[in-house]
Amino acid sequence: MASGPVTVRGKNRALPLKAEIFDDGFEIEGGDIVAPPVIQVLFDSGVGGALDVTGEALPSGQGTDGNQFEFTTSGIWQFNLKTKNHTAAGTYTVTMESGDDAEYGIGTCQEL
Repeated sequence: MASGPVTVRGKNRALPLKAEIFDDGFEIEGGDIVAPPVIQVLFDSGVGGALDVTGEALPSGQGTDGNQFEFTTSGIWQFNLKTKNHTAAGTYTVTMESGDDAEYGIGTCQEL
């Protein structure tokens, strides 16, 4: 997923979104924060600008109905995004956001 745009073929696919979060070089694990990071999904049909369609996001295995990433036993934050609600022609942009901006922020991402 970190290699650039992905074309999804088929209605019942899941996109495995995985991340590690660090603060000053120290890894942030599940118990280190109160509000887990969340997924955000924006849709751009090419007409008018992007719309927030995060409310239509569905987890598949990893992730919660509240769009929160889960900290796995493998030591990563993961959300498996079902694509069945995101089939309209256009561009979808998926990002990881802070679950509580007052607790922490999500800044620059680096490919691992």
